[in-house]
Amino acid sequence: MDKQDNKDNLEEVIDKQYKRVHQLNAATTLIKSKHNIKDELQEIHNKVLQVSYGIDNMRTILEKMKEQNTHSRKLLSLIESLNKRILHQEENVPLELIQSYQNADKQKCIQTQITSTAKSAMNSHKLMGQQLSANKISANEISAIYDSDIIEKEIINCKRTLFNESEVCPTILFISPEEFNKVPKYIIGRQTLETINNLISDINNTLITKYTILSLGKTAAQKRGEINLYLQYKKQEYNIKEEKGYLYFFTAEDYYRQTKKKIDKTKLNLITALRHCKRLRECRTKNELRYVIIN
Repeated sequence: MDKQDNKDNLEEVIDKQYKRVHQLNAATTLIKSKHNIKDELQEIHNKVLQVSYGIDNMRTILEKMKEQNTHSRKLLSLIESLNKRILHQEENVPLELIQSYQNADKQKCIQTQITSTAKSAMNSHKLMGQQLSANKISANEISAIYDSDIIEKEIINCKRTLFNESEVCPTILFISPEEFNKVPKYIIGRQTLETINNLISDINNTLITKYTILSLGKTAAQKRGEINLYLQYKKQEYNIKEEKGYLYFFTAEDYYRQTKKKIDKTKLNLITALRHCKRLRECRTKNELRYVIIN
């Protein structure tokens, strides 16, 4: 019995010593590799910091998105309200009132351009007068350098235009819903009233720009740096002069110069609709197609 107890005690001691040795080996291995473990722990720490920073950035972005979402909802509400007002105006505002507004806006543009021309002419006149006084030039030399009658004529024309509120050219009236409904479907196709009236607006802007330049005269156009356009427009006038009366017209090139849009197949169909509604007609001169306004 004693031998058996001693054997058991010895096995326990051996087990304890084995466990102790195993722990010592693990500790020794850990101590030897502590530098590698430190590097790995530092790398893990850096990755955790990066993830933390990423989470903070995502929170900031989400807050901005919430603010933008709130702003977008308010904007959407305003757009819906504005759309309702536009639809209400479209259904209730008379077409004549819209045309009057367009004419007023056109007249404002014309007056601004002509006022600029008048100021430029008067400034040039003052500058020339100062130069002549400083150099003491004779009367004959003054007449040769500067023709005051031309400047006086320009100023008178500007004043006449400003105070009489005359139009530089006629414009096309918008198509009414009644007229639009009478246009044959094979002409208008699937185009809407808004589309054809937008085209009319572009054509009117083209006409105003063209005939405003023509109304300046050669001298004023040259001072404004638009002499090339002026001469080109005058050449168009010369080529169509055999027609009876004065014609207001535009070409596809004029339209593109003003709107940066080409007269494609869709716009040609719309122009056909405008011809049907007696807004304009076509005139071909020397292989060039002109769209003449019907007064």
